[in-house]
Amino acid sequence: MVQQGDRSEHTLEAAQSAEKALQAVTQDLQRLHQGLVTQLSDEVAQLQAEKARLTAEILQLRANHHALQAQPLPPASPPTANPIPFEAPAAPLPLPKQKSEPPSQFRLGFLLVLLSTMALSFHNVVVRVIGSQSTVLGLFDTGGFIKLGFGNSLLILWLRMLVVLPLMVPVAMVLYPKVWKDIKNFLTASDRKPLFSVVGSGAFLFLSQILIYIAIGQIGPGVAVTILFMYPIITVPLAWLLFRDRPTVLRWAVMGMILLGILFTAYPRIQSTAAMSGTGVFAAIAAGTAFAFYLIFMQLGFRKLHPIPVSLIQFSTIFLLSSVLLVLPFEFGVRVQQTQGFVLGGIVLGVLTLVGYLANNFGVRYMGAARASIVASSGPVVTALLAFLIIHDPLQSVQVLGILLVTGGVTALSFERMKKT
Repeated sequence: MVQQGDRSEHTLEAAQSAEKALQAVTQDLQRLHQGLVTQLSDEVAQLQAEKARLTAEILQLRANHHALQAQPLPPASPPTANPIPFEAPAAPLPLPKQKSEPPSQFRLGFLLVLLSTMALSFHNVVVRVIGSQSTVLGLFDTGGFIKLGFGNSLLILWLRMLVVLPLMVPVAMVLYPKVWKDIKNFLTASDRKPLFSVVGSGAFLFLSQILIYIAIGQIGPGVAVTILFMYPIITVPLAWLLFRDRPTVLRWAVMGMILLGILFTAYPRIQSTAAMSGTGVFAAIAAGTAFAFYLIFMQLGFRKLHPIPVSLIQFSTIFLLSSVLLVLPFEFGVRVQQTQGFVLGGIVLGVLTLVGYLANNFGVRYMGAARASIVASSGPVVTALLAFLIIHDPLQSVQVLGILLVTGGVTALSFERMKKT
C-alpha cells in the first residue's frame, strides 16, 4: 500500500511538471505569434504607404502626359548645316579642323595653299594654251591642239581624270587609310540621300568644269575664272532658303561688290563684235552657277563622310560621266588637230590637279580651312597674272578693276568664315 501511494505521488508530480512545461510552451508560442502579427502589420502598413505613393506618382505622370498632349506642337525646323564653304573652284575639300599649329607650321601651310592656288591657276592657263595657239613667255609658239567646244572640252576633262584618278587612289589610301571602308559603308547605307548628294555634287562639278573650259577657250583664263567666282551670289541666297543661314549685312554688301566686279570684267567682252566673246561670258556664268550647286549638294552630304572619300567619289563621277558621254552615238564635235600635244597637255593638267590636291590638303592641316580659303580666294588675280606673264593675255583697266572687286568680295566672305570658326 505504501509503495502504491508513492507511485501516485510521483505520477501527480510528473503530471504537474508536464502541465507547467506545456503552459510555458504555450506562453512562448503566444509571444511568438504576437510578435509575428505585429511585424506583419507593420509590413502591411509599409506596403500600403508605398502603394499610395506609387499611385500618386502615376496620377501625376498621367496628368503631365495629358497636359503635354494638350499643348500645340512646335513647328518643324528646317534642316540645318554649317555655312556653305566658299572654296576656290576645282580645289579639293578641306580636311576636318585640326588643333592649332606653331607659327612655323602655319607658314608652311600658307606656302602649300599658295602653291595649290598657283597650280590650279596655271591649270587654267594650260587649258587656254591647249585650245588656242599662244606665244609662251615670248619665246616660242605652241598650243591650239584642239578647239575648246563642248565635245573637245569633254575629251580633255576625260583625259585629265584618266591621269589623276590612278594617282589619286594611292594618295588617298596614304592620307586616309580607312578610305575604302568609308566608301563601302557609304554605298551600302540604308539612307541613300547622302550618296545622292555627293554624286550630285560631282555631276555639277563636272558640268562646271566643261563650261569653264569652253569659256577659257573663248574669253581667256583671267576673265573666265573671275566670272566663275560669281558663285557666292547664288550660294548665299540658297543657304538662306535651305539652311536658314540668314545673310549678314557684310554678305549683302559682298554680293553687290561681286556683281559689280563681274559686270566690269565681262562688259568689254560682251561689247566685243566677236560672237564667241558673248558666248564665252555666258558659258562662264553658267559654270559659276553649276559650281554654286556643286557647293550646295556638297554641303548636304559632306557631314556623312570624310573629305578624302568624298573627293574620290566626285572625281570618279566626273570620269564616269565623261566616259559615258564620249561613247554615246552623238556628234559632240570631238576633233583633235595634234594628238601628241593634246595628250601631253592632258597629262600636265592631271599632274597639276594632283599637285593642287596634295598641297591644299596638307596646307589646310597646318593653317586651317578658313585661313586657307582666304589664300585660295586670290584665284582670279593669280590666274589673270599668270595668263599675262606666260601667254600675254591682255586685260583692259576696267577688267582689272573687276577682277580686284570679285577677289576682294570672296576674300571678305572667307574672313567672315574664319571669325566664325
